[in-house]
Amino acid sequence: MKRLHYKGLCPLKIGLLIVMLAGLCSPAATGSIPPSSLREPGDDIPPGVPFVLSDEPLGLFSTITIPLKRAGRLFLIETTIDGQSGNLIFDTGASGLVLNKTYFRKYASFEKNTGGGITGEMAKVEHIKVGRIDISDLYYENVPADLADLSHIENRRNIKVLGLMGINLIRQFEVTFDALHNKLVLSRVDKAGNRLEPGKPGLNFDYRQKIDTQHDIILIEGKIGEKVLTFCLDTGAETNVLSAGLPKKVMNTVQITRRSNMVGSGSRGVEVLYGTMKELLLSKHQFGEMETVVRNMEAMSEAYGCTIDGMLGFDFWQKGIFCINFYTNEISFSMNKAEKL
Repeated sequence: MKRLHYKGLCPLKIGLLIVMLAGLCSPAATGSIPPSSLREPGDDIPPGVPFVLSDEPLGLFSTITIPLKRAGRLFLIETTIDGQSGNLIFDTGASGLVLNKTYFRKYASFEKNTGGGITGEMAKVEHIKVGRIDISDLYYENVPADLADLSHIENRRNIKVLGLMGINLIRQFEVTFDALHNKLVLSRVDKAGNRLEPGKPGLNFDYRQKIDTQHDIILIEGKIGEKVLTFCLDTGAETNVLSAGLPKKVMNTVQITRRSNMVGSGSRGVEVLYGTMKELLLSKHQFGEMETVVRNMEAMSEAYGCTIDGMLGFDFWQKGIFCINFYTNEISFSMNKAEKL
């Protein structure tokens, strides 16, 4: 069984969700949700000692199709975690599993300071492990997780969110994401990236491009205004994001509609602009107009140890069917009929 050395997750991801929800959604009332009382005996974790756990996907299948639910612009996967039922947000912008502190606060944990909050300030992140995660016929055992307050998502979407499902839980599969038809297909592959299921080689796609996954997120190069930029592919982002530090020839392609000042978990504020991306070239395909947020992304780049010029979210995924292969480091995609006209 594969073992892993647990690494923490950048809390900027949670901050970006706050910004997007505040800018795009209307609040919805919800009742109070009682915290989970689950805690496994013998799970006490000495401070400063990292987890040595497994994210090995288990289950007797070669290919599994997981239906996705929608809550606004979020894609949800029904799950049961240690006997507790709810939803995980399908989120390739997260490197691993992030769980809602509302339901898992009583688990044994340790915490450490991590940089990269919404305004760049330091933030404390708690780490735990869960015994079992069930998603249809797919399951995981002894999985490491970060704890985060996701109550803002639940309050605005009026739905029970147990956490975020990041790429470490799916990177051993070929992943086909069809946002328009709300389905996620996970196919087991060999070390060369070939499907194991006989007679089912997969779909034929119109475009193919290399990706980079060495930083525990999915990075891809795209072009705006003849400038090559690095984007994070993020199924958990409700809108696209562009860095405020991009060159003028890039920003001239973005139509700004309004601005807002957001406050993070500390006292510092950050200016956020809302607008429309007019162009984005991936492979040989020019994407049409997409909503975007413009904000400072230096903290995120620093946290992941690489330059991130933007994030591609909901509007991007709605335009086609995308297939990600972590073994060949490629993304393949075909556009929906409406996008080809």
